[in-house]
Amino acid sequence: MLLRLLFSAAALLGTLANVHAAEILVRSWAQDNYERSKSEDGTPLKESYIFFKGQHHPGSHLNDPEEGISFKEVTTILNQHLATRNYSLTSSPAVADLILVVHWGELTPEGDDFEDGIEASMDDGMSDDPNAFNMSGVSEAKQRSNAQIIGTTRMYEMHKYSLTRQLLEQAVKEDRYFINVIAFDRLELTQRKKNAPLPEPKWTTQLSVPSSRKLMDRDAFGILAKAGSSYFGENVKDLNFMRQDEKRGVVKVGELEFIESIPIEEYSD
Repeated sequence: MLLRLLFSAAALLGTLANVHAAEILVRSWAQDNYERSKSEDGTPLKESYIFFKGQHHPGSHLNDPEEGISFKEVTTILNQHLATRNYSLTSSPAVADLILVVHWGELTPEGDDFEDGIEASMDDGMSDDPNAFNMSGVSEAKQRSNAQIIGTTRMYEMHKYSLTRQLLEQAVKEDRYFINVIAFDRLELTQRKKNAPLPEPKWTTQLSVPSSRKLMDRDAFGILAKAGSSYFGENVKDLNFMRQDEKRGVVKVGELEFIESIPIEEYSD
């Protein structure tokens, strides 16, 4: 019996060890004039917000989209980590400082678009650009769409042979969970004239992580929200991201931060 228990424990530890470290992509942007008032100790003063449901991408792995994580579940997780930045959820839209639009879900580039992507990639391969040929099964149009969702469009301004661009190009071709939080000033949004365009967001944070059948979606969204707690409301241009005494690797792409080696078990701390 003891031997069986030891074997089961070893098997569990082996499974956890095989869950690869998460590669989290973070893009964080804020208006230059977005300055939060601070208390004497430097803590940002409280700003209130309400959530607004954005677009949900359920991913192609689910037979029923309703099986995926819900808007309520995602916002409950986000609320916990927004509080660490002194953002406070209010039940009254009339008094909220910010309206946070939340887009979330899973990108599955090779889902329904796989065959179309192969054809598009073959066509791209006939061009004069030796870097255009793509056998990943993800069309160029789909890659660019994914890049917008996870905030990596700046990679197209980089040299096509740079290591950073290659890493980011790979990111838009793989299955990824994502959360995008877009913060609008409530007064600017609600008092704009009829048919007027949306005002510029006060800040935007885009987070994504490779999905895995070993990484449950609720765990993944928890990891993303925790990572976002260091970025919400910040305009990130240059930063070192630390985990306890371990310095994380950061690949800078303008406003984009590519953060490596965030173990899944960290979220359980």
